[in-house]
Amino acid sequence: MAPWSPDGPNLGFPDPDEHDPDTPVAFVATQDPFTLRVRKIPDDRTPEGMVCMGTFLEEQDHMIARSAVPPDMLADLEDSGAFGEPVRLALAAVEQKPGLQCRLFALIPADVFQEDDSEPEEPWSSSVPRFESTEQDELPANAVVPLLLGHIVRFKRDRKHPEDLAREAGDVLRALLAEEAGTTEIVDKLLDDLLDL
Repeated sequence: MAPWSPDGPNLGFPDPDEHDPDTPVAFVATQDPFTLRVRKIPDDRTPEGMVCMGTFLEEQDHMIARSAVPPDMLADLEDSGAFGEPVRLALAAVEQKPGLQCRLFALIPADVFQEDDSEPEEPWSSSVPRFESTEQDELPANAVVPLLLGHIVRFKRDRKHPEDLAREAGDVLRALLAEEAGTTEIVDKLLDDLLDL
């Protein structure tokens, strides 16, 4: 799989610069890892040239997120083994209309996104410094890359802890994993944003 780049396209995700930097953000993560699977799912709202990627908890086979991504990105994720081992999930939340705006991430081991060194090198290449090698040497053994799985909304009327952003974020993450009916709004926001609905 190609190296992850923070400068890649945001594929229609809300721009962080749109948020007031003084607005509090809560970030919560699961203590234990989960086995995830991603696959293409049908959705009539998916923009042309994109596919709808669903993320599922393998144990319960229920969807926890979906998003519109380029076909080659989904193929890379499926081929790379990014979800070959259980991974932790994280959720970032900010108070914004119509209630709570959240992003769900999978915390993928960073070495999954490094260049494959198994290909033979040219004899002269060993004398040429490579950015990828330097970058990999500097990564801690437990480094992770947050892979965005989907955009989540909890409406104001559904909030459980309106005075505590961190507890609310934790409750959204818990509800996602428990497949509770109170989070039926979770996975449609991103596709609607892309189509300006």
